[in-house]
Amino acid sequence: MNYFKAIAAMSENRVIGQGNKIPWHLPEDFKWFKKMTEGNIAVMGRKTFESLPNPLPNRRKLILTRHPRRLIKSRPELFGNYKEWRGGRSLQRLYQFHFTKIDGDRNQDIWIFNSLDKILPEEFTDEVFICGGAEVYAEAMPRCSDLYLTVVKRHVEGDTFFPPFEDRFELVEQIRDRPDFKILHYRNRTPGSGGGGDRRGESGKVSRGA
Repeated sequence: MNYFKAIAAMSENRVIGQGNKIPWHLPEDFKWFKKMTEGNIAVMGRKTFESLPNPLPNRRKLILTRHPRRLIKSRPELFGNYKEWRGGRSLQRLYQFHFTKIDGDRNQDIWIFNSLDKILPEEFTDEVFICGGAEVYAEAMPRCSDLYLTVVKRHVEGDTFFPPFEDRFELVEQIRDRPDFKILHYRNRTPGSGGGGDRRGESGKVSRGA
């Protein structure tokens, strides 16, 4: 069975964002994020998506928002390059929209959902990565099989924090250890046993972008 996987970066005091921006600059970690997610699927909340100067390239994006039309209208320069598929038998879920690039690059597809419950990892052959923000992480973590967590080795000021996960996940590997950060791989002891409900993600502050 295919599960969500989470990828994130936090400081030692669990900060992941400040003012809808990343409060550090670690090029090596950006490259790691790109390596892990490129060619796969990135799930994120609306604010995380809006915090990016450009959509993550070479990744299909699944965006969570209660107000899809508001998001679409706020980014005409982006969605003007896409064609929209909606309605009829092809639309089985409320507030689901599917956009494909006019030039036909399917790796740039954007899907919009109003609930994480409507995203089923088993429907995809590629890896499905949870990429933020804080509320989406909190809702998705019980459903994730793995967590790839960069820990920035300092305390920073911020307004967005990574949710608790330690009671559910166990550390299985330290992937990298650098003077400024380390990358840890955690595995869920019982993936898919939590979550549910109809919490709808809007919160933002993306962990990384590449």
